[in-house]
Amino acid sequence: MTTTKSEDPNERVHHPRHYNAHPSGIETIELIEHLPCNLSNAVKYIWRCGLKQTETPLRDLQSAKWYTDREIRRTELFELEDEPKPKTEIVWRSLARQVVAAEKTGSLLSGYLEALLLGHFDEMIEEIDFAIGTGAEEMRT
Repeated sequence: MTTTKSEDPNERVHHPRHYNAHPSGIETIELIEHLPCNLSNAVKYIWRCGLKQTETPLRDLQSAKWYTDREIRRTELFELEDEPKPKTEIVWRSLARQVVAAEKTGSLLSGYLEALLLGHFDEMIEEIDFAIGTGAEEMRT
């Protein structure tokens, strides 16, 4: 499913700019609709980090960390590492690889997605913690 970018800079519901700005041409929803809720929220906050005028990059990063920590606890509590993978995993993995490939240099988004592709939750948290500690200029995806 392909989405289109809104021409309206004030669009907040249908294809807002802060979810369409990635050089891959992929809109956030195309990737996150295939992930568990907590991970999709974390990716969403990282994706838009520093792009939405009503939120600070730090708040976006703190939210992404909160959702990642919650997913870690959920996975540990229910021992979900070995559960059968849904068919949609193929789709999100393909989209995630496209997003990572479109990055000219390593970014928080590409680092987080690479760790997610490998199932390395600790690295996902490290990516966010590093961004929180580096300052606003480093927080942009």
